[in-house]
Amino acid sequence: MNVGTLSMVAIGAASAAAVYLVVGNLWHRVLSPLPAPDPATFPRAGDRFGSAAEGLEQAIDRIEGGMVFATVVLAPGAAGPPMHTHDGFSETYTVQEGTLSVQLVDRVVQVSPGEQYTVPAGVAHRPFNATQDRVVLGGGDSPIFPVSFAAALVQLYRLMDTRGTHPLTMMLQLSVNDPIADTHLAAMPRAMEPVLRILLAPAARMLGFRNYYPEWALHRA
Repeated sequence: MNVGTLSMVAIGAASAAAVYLVVGNLWHRVLSPLPAPDPATFPRAGDRFGSAAEGLEQAIDRIEGGMVFATVVLAPGAAGPPMHTHDGFSETYTVQEGTLSVQLVDRVVQVSPGEQYTVPAGVAHRPFNATQDRVVLGGGDSPIFPVSFAAALVQLYRLMDTRGTHPLTMMLQLSVNDPIADTHLAAMPRAMEPVLRILLAPAARMLGFRNYYPEWALHRA
């Protein structure tokens, strides 16, 4: 293949990429934007949901002021979620039973029964169970997270349990996530998220990824 042919191939590839980015994002953001999640479908007191991939189950005890108070059970050896951050809220873990491990960037914190540990907003963390006994969280005066995030969490759990946790799957989902899914993978620099959305959102839409899946919600609108 001569230099001229290579140049034509490069120009063609660049043109196709430009068309994908411009037309794809125009379709995704302007011509056919995804509708916002309906709050009528959000979790309610008494609901239960969990993730086999993360090894945990949550039961909502009550909702006050838009915040969820819940009991969370981590199975023995539960890996928990990947390292992540939340911009809009902190997370407080109140341990009733067992010993919770919380991985931070520079250390792992052990939280024993009767103790609380709060991860401030913006701090990367991963709660997990390193023991062979279950860990039970909840029962404290501090909420766990906003009910809107609980709605997104139900969706992410179903995504992981049905489509797997491959990094590409997670990146495609993150590219179209609704803002209520205030979770960000610590492995990805935050400055890259806007770029990721521009690059992957059109492909994610074509592959069937959505910001919210009504069929996965705990309640119908």
